[in-house]
Amino acid sequence: MKVAIFDCFSGASGDMIVSSLLGITLEESDLREIIKEFDLKIDFEIRRVNKSGIIANQLIVTEEKVRRRYREIEDMLKSSEKFRTVSNYAVGIFKKLAIAEAGVHGYEDYREAHFHQIGSDDAIFDILSATLGILRLREKGYRIFTTPINLGRGKVKTSHGVYPVPPPAVVEVLRNSKLKVYFGEGGELLTPTGAGILAYFSEGDIKNPFSVERVSYGAGLRDLSEPNVLRLILGKCEIHDRIVVLETNIDDISGELIGNAILRLSENCLDVVAIPYFGKKNRPGYIIKAICKEEDVDKVSGIIMEETNSLGVRVIPVHHRVKAYRESEVVRVRVEGREFGIRVKLSLSGKEVLKPEFDDVKKIAEELDLPLPLVYSKVMREIEDKLKR
Repeated sequence: MKVAIFDCFSGASGDMIVSSLLGITLEESDLREIIKEFDLKIDFEIRRVNKSGIIANQLIVTEEKVRRRYREIEDMLKSSEKFRTVSNYAVGIFKKLAIAEAGVHGYEDYREAHFHQIGSDDAIFDILSATLGILRLREKGYRIFTTPINLGRGKVKTSHGVYPVPPPAVVEVLRNSKLKVYFGEGGELLTPTGAGILAYFSEGDIKNPFSVERVSYGAGLRDLSEPNVLRLILGKCEIHDRIVVLETNIDDISGELIGNAILRLSENCLDVVAIPYFGKKNRPGYIIKAICKEEDVDKVSGIIMEETNSLGVRVIPVHHRVKAYRESEVVRVRVEGREFGIRVKLSLSGKEVLKPEFDDVKKIAEELDLPLPLVYSKVMREIEDKLKR
């Protein structure tokens, strides 16, 4: 699995994210094209700077002060045909920010939320540029992860007054996201724009070992006691664990008891099968093969012997099992005008695979009195629209 990891030991901002992507999936010409397409009232320069011994890209933006409501930004972004896909994602990020602002400041309709810092051309530029760079990473097969983010500590002055770090709108963006954060030092280190971008794209903290192939640094504008940079690490990750295969041969048990043994083993194993065979004296029987975690060997062996009267179990150690990246979540889908919650598994083994839980689809088909294949196809279309952004 290819991984792109934003290492946020000094927080994150929109310009730091864009700077870290320069030379990876973004070039200066891409940024100029975005400014021209959306008629943004800004200019920029790219510098190579030294931040406490680390050489990093730094994006310096100058702008005319423009502030917009969410509704104005949405209309502006959707007007572009050339950057339609990028604009759609950017709208999603701004919607997340608008809902956070509305929740904090009491707007009844998030579309009327009035942005201050994040309604500027600078912020629009950062979000569009970062989105373009991250989508190009995903097109190359990278999955996006984020290490725990340093929030900083202290107070920050906003258009609404002085707030503790992180400001309330940032906390709202973080709420129910997959990002992990912690308090450090140095004032405000995670900006609303940075939080919005990472909360929208990141799958959270990476859990498995990975090899490093490429590193890029994006510098922040401030000088701190530690390097004020965002590190982007590109690499590969193999997801594996240690398992054991347990086997036994059975030739003196009824089909009902075999079925019961398989049922009980299924509740305690990663997988279990019964393979028909002909043994000595041409007697028909079954090979019971169960796959379990290394720490469950004694428990599963005991179940096999209890349920089958086997006198012994072969324990076959496996060095490790390479697994596709996988996760699951409950997705709300609409079928025939009704809404249902359905469990969806996502895995990546060369390509992204979405699979709805079969029992959930079957239950929907029964409730609606519709053919199962028809409901399955409708559910697949729904979850692909929701999860394959």
